Amino acid sequence: MRQILTMTFLFSTLLSFGQSFEGTLTYVADIEVAEKLAKMGMTKQVLLDKMKSEGSWSDTVRISYKRGNYYMLLNNNPKSWSIYKAETNKIYAMQDGDASDICTVTDASIDLEYTLTGKMPTVENLDTSVIVNGFSCGVVRVNWNSGTYDYYYNKSEFVVDASFFSKHIYDGLANFLKISNSLPVKIVKTANGIMTMTMTLVSSKNDVVDDKIFEIPQLLSDKDLNMVKLPNRELMRIKK
Repeated sequence: MRQILTMTFLFSTLLSFGQSFEGTLTYVADIEVAEKLAKMGMTKQVLLDKMKSEGSWSDTVRISYKRGNYYMLLNNNPKSWSIYKAETNKIYAMQDGDASDICTVTDASIDLEYTLTGKMPTVENLDTSVIVNGFSCGVVRVNWNSGTYDYYYNKSEFVVDASFFSKHIYDGLANFLKISNSLPVKIVKTANGIMTMTMTLVSSKNDVVDDKIFEIPQLLSDKDLNMVKLPNRELMRIKK
């Protein structure tokens, strides 16, 4: 009996891993500026030009997933990327260029607005069906006082084990995956009264992801980088 139970447990574990998407999803990004900002002269083109000059705009986002980890690569200039490690439940953001010796470490267990207001976002599975690039999608809305994220998903595509990201409270990802059990086909992020950014899936590749892309360099604490502190974030030096 014990052998049967052991085999059943192992089979269930392997099945869970086998059903979780491993590979890379590529999105294109676009923004729209709130009308009141546009009337003040901050049009979409003005904002894009400003962001491009600062190196903060990326129109293509590639995200590689493996079990509970992901690697997000942006095509801005200088290049930047983020790594989420399930074992630490933290997001490590790095970039090339003048700030290549700095890593921004975000605690994914913390919802920033909650630390400021004491209120967690509301999460709703909208009663709607939307076609996105041929996919019939449901929509999960995560609503904060400051804005909303609409996650579009197809329950049969890019299926993941939601438990891998159960502690990823940041950006409402855990709550979204708890409902969808699949990765987003489209994400619409709205900052109330400011702008809306849309990320739409344009290609996908299901393959083995190299563990090396999730490696984090040795990091050192630096008080000078953290004169202004956020409850979920710390800037650290990358040891060269």
